[in-house]
Amino acid sequence: MSLNAPIIVDGDTKYTFATGVVRGMWYKRPGKAEFYRLIDVDSAEVGKLLEEYGYFDADVDAEKAITDEWTKTISLVESLSHDPEITRLLRLFTDFTNAAAAVKANIFEYDYAPLHIPGGFASTEDLIAVASGNEKHCTVPAEVAESIHVAIDAYSVAKLPIIIDLAADHFFGKFYTSQMIGSGREFLAEYVRRWADMKNISAYLRMRVAGLPNEHFEQFFIENGHIPHSQFQAFELQELDGIPARLVFSYYGKPLADVVSKLVHEDDFGPLSKYSYELLETFLRQNIYISYGLEVLLAYAFLVWREIRAVGSILRMKNANIDRDRITERIMYDDL
Repeated sequence: MSLNAPIIVDGDTKYTFATGVVRGMWYKRPGKAEFYRLIDVDSAEVGKLLEEYGYFDADVDAEKAITDEWTKTISLVESLSHDPEITRLLRLFTDFTNAAAAVKANIFEYDYAPLHIPGGFASTEDLIAVASGNEKHCTVPAEVAESIHVAIDAYSVAKLPIIIDLAADHFFGKFYTSQMIGSGREFLAEYVRRWADMKNISAYLRMRVAGLPNEHFEQFFIENGHIPHSQFQAFELQELDGIPARLVFSYYGKPLADVVSKLVHEDDFGPLSKYSYELLETFLRQNIYISYGLEVLLAYAFLVWREIRAVGSILRMKNANIDRDRITERIMYDDL
């Protein structure tokens, strides 16, 4: 089957109103032309332009306006959702992202607070407390706190920063995949399977290229993707440059094999990152083939997350006086 073939979904009538709301809002969000305007505008005018794009008070504090947009998006989806256990994943995703940042800040001794993304269950102070060994964590979900402890313990043995991200992805992945696949909604199940595969293949190759022990990958492998654990075990029996040939016969076929081949021969992770991003982005945008349903709400939230990450990257690169061509080259957003 073609990876870009849209999934046919029967509409969930209780989401008729909700779907109309978020589709109307997505229509108003910035697209290709607006992103190029943002890249080209003088740094002093960025906030004003973001206000035109709907980022409230961006002219006062652009960074805060960007993070506030994520909080508003989560609140909107929650207010429209009839499946709170699934939409709860948006806050958990935020918490796990913050948890990894808090652990790194504590280990490498820099200030975590400016990096905190609002929208999760856990407060800035409580995440810092858990990361620094204080067990009093009233706002930190148990699974998030556990990922922090595991990441710290694993890092103390391996001394590898990548372990911190692997632990956060693994713990979040267990809830993410179980809830999305367990929802019985094919669109959500397929999306999370692809997400798990891209996390696994990137983590495996980064560790393999760096010559790190496979036991770390084994510990934090995310289940339920299309590429089974046995396939990664088979990779261990061959040279690195033999992996692309095996990937030709995977669910993702030659396109994935080609970018991994480039990685193996040129030590360039850029094409794999771009492939992963576009694979998931393109799939999310296929929600237009769904008449109405929870799928549309979650696709909207995930797409907004990608948008605000791209906007934030543009803002920071412009403040660092990075030239236009480099910004355009580095930004991954499907409208560019």
